[in-house]
Amino acid sequence: MAFGILEDYSVEKVPGTGLLSDQGIVHGHEVNIDEAKDLKRGTGKYAHVVLIPQPSDDPRDPLNWPSWKKEACFWTLVFAASLDGALSPMVGPGYVLLAKQFNVSVDNVTSSFGFILLGLGIFMLAQNALAVKFGHRIVYLVSVSLMFISCIWCALSPNLASIRASRLFQGFGMSALQSLVASTLEQIYCVHERGSRSVIWSFSIMAGITLGPLICSYVIQNLSWEFGFWFVSIPLGMTVIGVFFFVPETTFNRQEAIRMSKKRETDRSSVDKEKPEVSEAEDVESMGDRSSSPLPAPPSYPSQLKIWHGSFTDESIFRIFLRPFPFLLSPVTWFLFLSHGMQTVWLSLVPLCSSTIFTLEYNFNAAQIGLTNLGGIVGIVLAMAVTGPLNDLGVVWMSKRNRGMYEPEFRLVFMLSMLFGVFGYVGWAVGNDHRMPWIGAVACITMLNFSMVVSGSAAVTYLLDTHRANALHIFALSNFGKNMVLYASTFFANGMVLSRGVKVSLLILGACQAVCWLASVPMYVFGKRVRAFIARHPELFRGDLPVEG
Repeated sequence: MAFGILEDYSVEKVPGTGLLSDQGIVHGHEVNIDEAKDLKRGTGKYAHVVLIPQPSDDPRDPLNWPSWKKEACFWTLVFAASLDGALSPMVGPGYVLLAKQFNVSVDNVTSSFGFILLGLGIFMLAQNALAVKFGHRIVYLVSVSLMFISCIWCALSPNLASIRASRLFQGFGMSALQSLVASTLEQIYCVHERGSRSVIWSFSIMAGITLGPLICSYVIQNLSWEFGFWFVSIPLGMTVIGVFFFVPETTFNRQEAIRMSKKRETDRSSVDKEKPEVSEAEDVESMGDRSSSPLPAPPSYPSQLKIWHGSFTDESIFRIFLRPFPFLLSPVTWFLFLSHGMQTVWLSLVPLCSSTIFTLEYNFNAAQIGLTNLGGIVGIVLAMAVTGPLNDLGVVWMSKRNRGMYEPEFRLVFMLSMLFGVFGYVGWAVGNDHRMPWIGAVACITMLNFSMVVSGSAAVTYLLDTHRANALHIFALSNFGKNMVLYASTFFANGMVLSRGVKVSLLILGACQAVCWLASVPMYVFGKRVRAFIARHPELFRGDLPVEG
């Protein structure tokens, strides 16, 4: 029993548990772990960290990419994700103004612009199947292109019907950057690198969600809401170019590469046994001949710019589309939905309703409402500064004190940050009832965003560590459910604030946040047994994707 995590003895090796450190603390003394001596390890300050998963010897393996290539791919997707986050709530501060312009209710305007969430939900599962069948690169390219084209369409929309259609296609394009990036992180980074990368990815989305309305509020106030979409289309066009040049295909069959590597080693051993005795010079020469041919050459940069790489599996699109649904039986799916998906829903309702809340309570205009998002920026910057380094270093520290063994549940310690969200909602509700100044409400928004970045990245990283290649399916399911709930909320959220009041509405959100946090407690305690249950019942979880050791 490591740090309160219940052990499981029903299977020999529980998936997700692995040797992460070549050193361990036993009875207060640091000792070397013998099992780690033949395994590949990190470099520099991570020289004592055992790589999970173990990279193959193939230079085409994304785990073997040079650092600059990984960084170029990662930061291009991070930039794209920030624009993705900005698109959904960017017009939020102007919903009251737009309701007057179109002579409809605020909820009508919210639901019209909320069509982007419907597109997100519908296409979430479809892009998952396309990525498995045809690779990640072509899906990313199509996604950012759709975002760019639909942004221009939205700017040219003369009425709410056209806005709904353009936002629907915008949602189609946004889906990959909200779910597929997690799978890309799993493909190009090892376990000890994923935590900080997940924090940065979460930060980029949250930065877009907070900065988008802030910047757009001034545009709406001084120009028009259409100009907001024109301005966003410029960096989106740059993103299309960036994805084309810096995001190569990351899909790679590592198990097959490792199998071929073992076959080459076996062939070499058999040749060594059969060859007659020769001089030392001839032996060196023959070794050079044998070592020069087996491994494939690294792919050239122009060859990686191909958009179409063919099919990566012979399985039909329809069967791949159905893959995620058996994972509804996995407790990890429901944990992710509650702790990450639903927490995103509560937080997303804040900018959706901010126009109503701050107009009612403080009589703010669109620009002033946009400035309240500065609290969110402070929250996510604090979250990245504090948690970014701790996420990966923390699990290495805990593994070292667990005789070098890593348990994915170590990530869930960071779920405690969800309590900051509870305090934020309740504090805002109580303070609002006592005529709290606007700076207090902004401070509460800071707490909400801090909670989302820290706990959200921990939940996503936990999913990657437990389900690995099948994590894409679960993340797609969770995001589908999240976006459907959020889209449904756009029809009544502002109406609820108007009818029930700000205090009751925020207390409801605080209670929902607390319930979602409670889901992480049994997941931490029983998580290892859940992973063992999934391993014992492969017939229930037919992801049909290889699980790496």
